[in-house]
Amino acid sequence: MPLSFPVRTNSQRTTASRTTTTPSKKGTTMSSTRSSRGRARAGVLASIALGSVLLSGCTAANADAATYTYEPGEETVELEFWTAAVEDVNQELVDMFNETRGEELNIHVTANYQGDYVETEQKVNAAALADTLPNMFVDEVGMTERFARATTTLNLEPYMAAAGMDDADFQMGETDNLYVDDEMYAFPHMRSVPVMYVNQDMMRELGLKETGPETFDEFEDYLEAAHDYVGGPAMIFCDYDFWVMEALFYSYGGTAVLNDDETASMYDTEGAIKTVEWIADLEDRDLIKVTGAADVSAFFAAAGSADTAFTFLSSGGIQSILGLAAGNGVDVGVSLIPAGENGQRGVSVGGSNIYLANTGTDQEKAAAFEFMKWTSDTEQAAYSSSRTGYLPVRLSALETDLIKDLMETTPGYAVAAEQITFGKPRPMTKAYSELEDLMTERIHAIYFDDLDASEAMSALAEEVNAVLKR
Repeated sequence: MPLSFPVRTNSQRTTASRTTTTPSKKGTTMSSTRSSRGRARAGVLASIALGSVLLSGCTAANADAATYTYEPGEETVELEFWTAAVEDVNQELVDMFNETRGEELNIHVTANYQGDYVETEQKVNAAALADTLPNMFVDEVGMTERFARATTTLNLEPYMAAAGMDDADFQMGETDNLYVDDEMYAFPHMRSVPVMYVNQDMMRELGLKETGPETFDEFEDYLEAAHDYVGGPAMIFCDYDFWVMEALFYSYGGTAVLNDDETASMYDTEGAIKTVEWIADLEDRDLIKVTGAADVSAFFAAAGSADTAFTFLSSGGIQSILGLAAGNGVDVGVSLIPAGENGQRGVSVGGSNIYLANTGTDQEKAAAFEFMKWTSDTEQAAYSSSRTGYLPVRLSALETDLIKDLMETTPGYAVAAEQITFGKPRPMTKAYSELEDLMTERIHAIYFDDLDASEAMSALAEEVNAVLKR
């Protein structure tokens, strides 16, 4: 099916708006309309120039523009790039840059892998305090605001304006996690969404649609049939990754984790409570097996097993999960997360951004921006996607032969591209990493300690609110 993505231009404020529906505390629904941000990169540079002319003439205006523009010199500019996740692909991109565009511009980049997103965030924060930041780094999409508020990262607007560049081509689904106060503070690096991996062999054996259930009502019926087929739970639900829980709150419960301005929890709403009750009921009926972080290896291994009917997991794992399943002789496909009541769908858009660190000389910052611009450009976006399972971060990448061929040979990519059209931004409050651990622990206890979901979720809401108010 044709995919439609909102496009925001740099020349005018769009009149389109995005409406989100969030359950109120009483279970009714409230609609909040957020106007699409208008981008004005040319206007940013024009404002810089105009202000400078009024103050001290054209020379100052040119100096301001030059601050954000890289000019190659005789000496090579050495840059450090901290990476997180998909270490091999990030290294490949760095090698490609150094051998091509970097050589042209006399820029050399050294990549240093820092671990997962949380580990990288901790190292970035420590480096900011010690004044030892790398020139640019990769980290999770929900961290944009906390890095910007701490002045760890730089506003990209003046660099983009100086380059004559806008953000329209980046509007691949939900992109709020690139911005702080309507200013762009990150480029998208790799994008993913939760999807449903389906054991198509099992579906055919059961006489069911090989693409799996389309709604959560069908999902329960399919789980019951799969349970009878394998003699036990045919799905492992691993609640260590709260990102998937966010998708279920949106799609099944019709609610978010936090309210729109991220000042209060939504856990004591009807939608949140019924989502957790539903998962607990599936576990009680032996239709799914709920596991935590300690069993994550078994969870990933089961995703490609002949006895697993469904897995909710990142689209970034398309290559690895399908490869694992093929090695086991199992035909696994990729489908949308089922729809909830009245066809409601929603998933948090995950993955990583690339950030320009607030360190170094103006020349080094401008050189780092050149690397970021190249890394996120159309051909590199297509390459990264083809090597991983992550979605390309530019609309133009969808038109490359590489991605067209990939969507033809691996339909899971097209499913992920459709899934992202139902995307929501991840919470960006500075406390969210802490909250994810807290929320996972408390909700996990509901499943295994036989707690009353309504009481436990209300108590959790109070805990979350206390953290948010600190």
